[in-house]
Amino acid sequence: MKQQININLKTLLKFLGIIIGIFLILIIVNFLTNLKTSDSLEYSTKNMSQEVFSTTMPSVDNRNSINDQIAEDTDYQNSATRQQDQLTEKKIIKNGNLSLKVEQTEKAVDEITSIVRNQAGEVFSTNFYERIKGQKSGSMTVKVPVNKFETTLEEIKKTATQVISESTTGQDVTERYTDLEAQLKNKRAEEESFLKILDQAQEIEDILAVIKQLSRVRGEIERLEGQLRFMNSQTDMSTIVIEISEDVEISPAQNDWRPWEVIKKSFSDLIVRSQDFVDNTIRFIIIGIPSLIPTLIIIWIIYLVGKKIWSKFKK
Repeated sequence: MKQQININLKTLLKFLGIIIGIFLILIIVNFLTNLKTSDSLEYSTKNMSQEVFSTTMPSVDNRNSINDQIAEDTDYQNSATRQQDQLTEKKIIKNGNLSLKVEQTEKAVDEITSIVRNQAGEVFSTNFYERIKGQKSGSMTVKVPVNKFETTLEEIKKTATQVISESTTGQDVTERYTDLEAQLKNKRAEEESFLKILDQAQEIEDILAVIKQLSRVRGEIERLEGQLRFMNSQTDMSTIVIEISEDVEISPAQNDWRPWEVIKKSFSDLIVRSQDFVDNTIRFIIIGIPSLIPTLIIIWIIYLVGKKIWSKFKK
């Protein structure tokens, strides 16, 4: 019996030894495989980086010459930008608001239109209405050159019998305008650099990459040009909003007395109010009274309960 147990133990140990050996062999093989894979990945990554760099960039000699040219262009551009900053005139947005009393609205509008056109401006919009027969009021918006803003204001005020209110605002946008100009010049220099690279590119991948960058730069140039155009329109022409109303004391509309119209209007109002009274009475009967019944019942119950409690408390 003892001998049989020893044989079984030896067999078990041999079996465990085989399993452990196989396990160790698998670990060693796995380690060697990972090491080899890592080396191959590193090698392929380096090759890929070199390949991408070589396909997206021109040769060293060409790149050096292009960089030198870009540096020269940038220096020239910065010098031109500094000179332009010194020469850029003030860019100011001016706006004004007037509220005027006039003898006759139509006559005043004609005079203001003539004044604005004589100052090389234009009438931008008008909006007039007539509340009382023969008496008009409203507003008009005009645009005049910024250097004639004050002169135009003084001429327009002369058309009024009373200047009710006057206000002007100004905003200096010179710094913003200069910054936009500098950005635009830099983008144009960048565009020129990419065009030079495109002339020297030979591979399809290089050409496509440069074209993509040119498209991006062109979009930014158009955006900056649009902002400059808008700012020029704001600074070259000033806006004046004029509120116009007729002087009631001078207007002949006060003599337009029509008593028959007043009588008809009074009868119309009487009929409308009578209809409203009848309508409200019907609504109270149909809606109000049924709505009051539950409320009255609750109040009656509260009254009875309160009365009973009070009588007990009193006793």
